[in-house]
Amino acid sequence: MIEVANISKTFGDKQALKDISFKLAPGEVVALIGENGAGKSTLMRIMTGFLRANRGTVNICGNDIETQRIGALAHIGYVPEISALYGDMTVYDFLRWIAGIWQIQEYNKAILATAEQMKITDVLPDKIESLSKGFKKRVEIASALLHKPTLLILDEPTDGLDPNQKYDIRKFIKNYAQKNIVLVSTHVLEDANVANRVIMLADGAILRDTDIEEFKKVSHHKDLSEAFRILSQQTRKKK
Repeated sequence: MIEVANISKTFGDKQALKDISFKLAPGEVVALIGENGAGKSTLMRIMTGFLRANRGTVNICGNDIETQRIGALAHIGYVPEISALYGDMTVYDFLRWIAGIWQIQEYNKAILATAEQMKITDVLPDKIESLSKGFKKRVEIASALLHKPTLLILDEPTDGLDPNQKYDIRKFIKNYAQKNIVLVSTHVLEDANVANRVIMLADGAILRDTDIEEFKKVSHHKDLSEAFRILSQQTRKKK
C-alpha cells in the first residue's frame, strides 16, 4: 500500500502542491494527468525522495520516505522523463551497474529475466548510444525493474515512440500492474487509457480522483481527452 497524506510544497511564493492525499494499492494503473505546471513532476519527486515536502508524509509499503528512505526506495522503480542512461556503456554493463547499486546477488539471472521481460535481450551487448529511442526507453524501464519494485512510476513513458513501441509499453504496464502498482504521469491521454484510475491535478491540487469510466462521464460518455479538456476549462474559469 502507498499512502500520500496532506502533501504541500512551496517554491518561494509559489505553492506547487496543496494538501495532496491519496492511496494506491496493488492491481492499480493510475494515470496522473494535468496541464503543464499542475504539479505532477513535483509530486513524483517528493514521492521518490528527490524533493522534501513542506508538509505531509509519503508512506511506501510501511516506510516513510523521509525517515526510512532506504526502505522506501527499495519498493520504488522510477523512470523520469529525461533520460538517465550512459551512452558509452553497453546495455548489459549498465544493468549490471544498477544491479550492483541494489546489491542483487544473482545479478546475471535478474538482468536476463528483466531483459526478456522488456524485449531487449538482443541488444544487451550493444552500446546504449547506438540504440533507437524506443530501445533506450525499454532499457530505462528495465533498470527500474531489476529490484522488482512494488511501485513503478513512469513519467511520459511513450513520448516520442512509434505506434508499435507505444503499444508494447502500454501492454507491459497493464501486465506489471496485475501484482504491483503503476503510476503513469502523462500528457499523452492515450497512455492514460491503460489506467483504471485517474488523478487529475490542477494548480497543485487534486481536481478529480476517480476510476477512468467515471472520469469520462464528465464529457457525457465521450473520450478521456474531451473530459480532460472540459475539466481544464472549468478550472481556468474559476481563477
